Amino acid sequence: MLLTAILLSNAFNESVYAQSEIKFRDLTFDQAMLEAGKTNKIIFVDVQNNRISDANKEVESTVFATDSVVRFFNEHVIPIRINMSTDEGKKFIPRLAMLMYPVYVFHDKTGDQLSFLNAGQILKDPGLLMQKARESLATAYTKSINDRHILFDDHSWKEILAKAKKENKLIFVDAYTQWCRPCIQMAKDVFTLNNVADFYNENFINVSMDMEKGEGPALGKKYLVKAYPAFLFIDGNGKVVHEDGGFQEAESFIKVGEAALKAKSKKK
Repeated sequence: MLLTAILLSNAFNESVYAQSEIKFRDLTFDQAMLEAGKTNKIIFVDVQNNRISDANKEVESTVFATDSVVRFFNEHVIPIRINMSTDEGKKFIPRLAMLMYPVYVFHDKTGDQLSFLNAGQILKDPGLLMQKARESLATAYTKSINDRHILFDDHSWKEILAKAKKENKLIFVDAYTQWCRPCIQMAKDVFTLNNVADFYNENFINVSMDMEKGEGPALGKKYLVKAYPAFLFIDGNGKVVHEDGGFQEAESFIKVGEAALKAKSKKK
C-alpha cells in the first residue's frame, strides 16, 4: 500500500507539473486567428528557427512554468510556435513587420501585432512577460471597440491640391515606405482608432503616399523627406504648413494635427 501511495503521489506531482507550464498549441497562425475571434483571446507566437536557443530553453523551464503566468495564458492567450524555416514560417513573414527572430510576439484576432519581446529581456526582468501580456490584452480590447479609420484619398496629387484649395483644407500626407516598421505600426495601431480617425477625417484631406512608388519619389524629393514615417501638412498651393514624423501614440498624433491647424490659422 505504501508503494501504491508513493506511485500515486508521484503520478499526481507529474500531472501537476505537466499542467504548470504554458502549453503551446499545434495550430497554424490562421487557425489561431479563427479561435481568437471566437474566444476573444490574444495570440502568443514563439517565433523560432530550427535551433532553440539556450535562453529560450531557460525561459520555458522557469518563467513559462510560473503559476500566475500559466493561469493568465490559459484564460486569455492562444500560444503557438512558428518555425521560420518552414512554409508556414515563410507565410508568417509579413506578420513580423520587420522584426528579427527568435522573438515572442503577441497578436490580436485580426493578426495585427500588439507587442513583442525576446528571451534575453525576459530573463533580465521576468515580470516583463506579464506586463506585455496584460498590455497586449488591453490593446486588443481597445482595437476591437474601434470601428473607424482615417480615410485616405487616392486621387492624383494635382487633383488633391485642387480639392484642398476648393475646400480650404490642409492636406495631411502620411509619407511611408513598405519596409518601415513605425509606418506599419501607425497604419495598424493609430490610424484605426476612432478618436484619431474622426479628428483627421474632419479636418484634413488625407493622403497615404508610398515614397518609393508612383508619385511618391517626386514628392519626397520636392519636400525633402528623408525619414519615415513623415507627416506633412500642405496647403492647396503646395506649401508645407507644418511637419512632424516618427511613431506617435494617439494623443500625441492628434496634437500634431492640432499644431498644423494652428499654423494654418496663423498663416492666414
